[in-house]
Amino acid sequence: MCDLVPVIAADRVPVGKPVRVQVNDRCCIVCNDDGSFHVTDGVCPHAGGPLGEGEVRDGCVVCPVHYWPWDLKTGLTDENMPDFRLRVYPCELRDGTVYAAIPHEPPRTNYDLDCRQR
Repeated sequence: MCDLVPVIAADRVPVGKPVRVQVNDRCCIVCNDDGSFHVTDGVCPHAGGPLGEGEVRDGCVVCPVHYWPWDLKTGLTDENMPDFRLRVYPCELRDGTVYAAIPHEPPRTNYDLDCRQR
């Protein structure tokens, strides 16, 4: 496991709307699900959709391309597609800042590299 790094001030992450952040050379999203914070990859593993343009509801981030919900704790979708899994990262809230353990590893797609591409 890698170290927790500061990602974003919690007050910059509204309930229900993912926020894109660049961490360790990869595009991620931070989600506020009614006060519970989650950090995942910023790209849908199914079709490369920009999850930062989706919404957060009922413990999931919903991709804006095909509207698949991805569980923020497990990374699985309820579309019965076990081969597709969204990477989720351990995170915690400390003194008003969201911290996450995001490893330095090669991204799966070019979209993982830079949040500004979307």
